[in-house]
Amino acid sequence: MKKIVVGVVIMIILTNLTGCKKNILPQRKEINDLQLVQVIGIDKLPGGADEDCMITIASKNLEAGGVQDSSGGGGEGTGAGQTKALVLTAEGKTLFDAVRNIKTHSNKTIFWGHADYFLIGEEAARDDIAKYIDFFTRDHELRIDSKIYIVKGSTAKDLIEEFNRSNFYIADKLESLGHNFKLLSNSKELEVHELMRFIDIHHASARVPCIYLTTRNRGNEEQTNDIESCGYAIFSGLKLAGFIGTDISRGINIITNTVDSSIVSVKDPSGQDVALEIIGCKTKVIPFFNGDELVSITLKTNVTSNLGEIQSQTDLTDKNTLSYLESQQSKVLKDEMEKVLEKILEFKSDCLEICDGIRLSKPLKWHKIEDQWMQILPEIKFDIQVESKIQRTYDMREPSGSKRRE
Repeated sequence: MKKIVVGVVIMIILTNLTGCKKNILPQRKEINDLQLVQVIGIDKLPGGADEDCMITIASKNLEAGGVQDSSGGGGEGTGAGQTKALVLTAEGKTLFDAVRNIKTHSNKTIFWGHADYFLIGEEAARDDIAKYIDFFTRDHELRIDSKIYIVKGSTAKDLIEEFNRSNFYIADKLESLGHNFKLLSNSKELEVHELMRFIDIHHASARVPCIYLTTRNRGNEEQTNDIESCGYAIFSGLKLAGFIGTDISRGINIITNTVDSSIVSVKDPSGQDVALEIIGCKTKVIPFFNGDELVSITLKTNVTSNLGEIQSQTDLTDKNTLSYLESQQSKVLKDEMEKVLEKILEFKSDCLEICDGIRLSKPLKWHKIEDQWMQILPEIKFDIQVESKIQRTYDMREPSGSKRRE
């Protein structure tokens, strides 16, 4: 009896797959008939326009020598002989509308499954970040592990088109930029699903890496367009509240335990520069309650580093000198953390995940203050403590030239 039932089920499945329903599976497409989108730009159009949203897409130009796309789509990047990307732009009342409109600009099937990067223009970010990413988190063709950036000082369309005048492909540049974050720890890649968590759990507060378009000298007074990181865009209540620049944005990574590696420059006792490499960093959020009232929060940071470079010929490996360098490093990092915290509280944002630290260490007390958290946060007294430890000096103990001085 079981064999008969199994046989009937198999016959039904085979019948459905072989002719009764032609559309049960996606139709086959040749790779040459697909436009594989890798970068998507999202912008808000100026007020008063009939359309509200603008979408710009970039896909790699597989034609030899960057020949113009036969579709004749919009965007300045499609017509230049040396462009690395095919760029299309469309407008719509909603983002879904704009996406549907952009499909009419290409004679190829636009494939969204390879989209690795979402670029949000500054004006769109100031309007409502959730409004402009809802479609991309809802649509089944797009991945929620794609990276997201805020474009500072311009639209995403301008950044994509202007960078496309250079000799580099924008998706490759963004990938390289993400890898380099680990070397400096002044920013960090953010995936769409991580942004969704910030919005849902962290009281609509979020931090998103931001980029901007700049120019770089290539020699012989020739300049080329380039993309640089400019720290973080800070959100409060789903709207862009402000920016934290790369001069102090490392403080965000320290507080949120996202430091991979970084270089801290300090002075030795003689006033010469010393470079310390951070190889480990851990920050604990320690809340102090008086009954159910949150009185203060201590941010306790332990940093481990190595001695990377000495510019003087003084032996710095004795205990007292190492202790001096450790105190100098602690001072530098504490200053960055204090400045970051001051700006974040000014923005009325919990993008530093302070609430997570309280929730994990004092869950019952956190539950009692959760609903009032954003009113409580700006009034809390913070105490920042940084303890540094220099672990090793790599392959040399004495600096170059120290023997000559003797």
